[in-house]
Amino acid sequence: MRSIFGYIDYRKFLAAYYKKQKEKHRYFSYRYFAQKTGINTPSFLKWIIEGKRNLTRSVTEKYIAAIKFNRREASYFRNLVLFNQAKTTKEKQEYYSVLRSMSENVKESVLNADQFDYFAWWYVPVIRELVTMYDFQGDFKKIASIIRPQILPSDAKAAVNLLLRLKLLKKMDNGTYKQKDPLLVADTTVVSLALQAYTASIIDHSKNALKDIASNERHISGMTMGISPATYSLMAAEIEAFKDRIKIIASKEKKGSVVYQMNISLFPLSGNTDTLGEAKGS
Repeated sequence: MRSIFGYIDYRKFLAAYYKKQKEKHRYFSYRYFAQKTGINTPSFLKWIIEGKRNLTRSVTEKYIAAIKFNRREASYFRNLVLFNQAKTTKEKQEYYSVLRSMSENVKESVLNADQFDYFAWWYVPVIRELVTMYDFQGDFKKIASIIRPQILPSDAKAAVNLLLRLKLLKKMDNGTYKQKDPLLVADTTVVSLALQAYTASIIDHSKNALKDIASNERHISGMTMGISPATYSLMAAEIEAFKDRIKIIASKEKKGSVVYQMNISLFPLSGNTDTLGEAKGS
């Protein structure tokens, strides 16, 4: 059976998945899968495969959990469903572009809960990028001076030692440093105060960048819009796909010279007006 990234039709993937599971496990059936996903209709998967039904967003998430996709596979599957079920040519083109970009294999290392110290200080990820961009020859004073805002040389040295201890950096025989993997992502278990504090500090830096960095060196913008919970789910999936495309672009960088931080935020600025309507009518 091919990887999910080898499919452009989610129904064909589900058909192949069902066949494979049936071959591996005698007990596997449409009824079994329905029970596993919490769906009361035993033949629902069969109807999906045959094109008689479509996957809703909620059922898509149930399928993702039942099949046990990893984070990247789940993101691809969501967009594959949206692509196959898109009603207009424009929508199909947009989702197809997302799928094409995500199908490229980008090697990334996952930070686990034991490595949460990586987020303890905002400049640690910056140092991880900087020390591999040029041979700084142990001059921590120099490398600390180009970080915005500046940090102490002792902080830069401590950051390098931490990265070496966490095995996120490797010191080569010639004294230069190399990253274990070019891209890092945080495992969902890394939901700690350190990660929250790191995110908050990075947001503060973006506010400072508005006034301290020239507009041609930074891009900071925002949108305020009224949307439904369903549209929020669509946008969240699109953001995840966009982040995957950005990682692909970053992974192809041959000679980086500046460390950039990209923040993406999508959060409510109001309560749900549907609840106001219910209260008014009651």
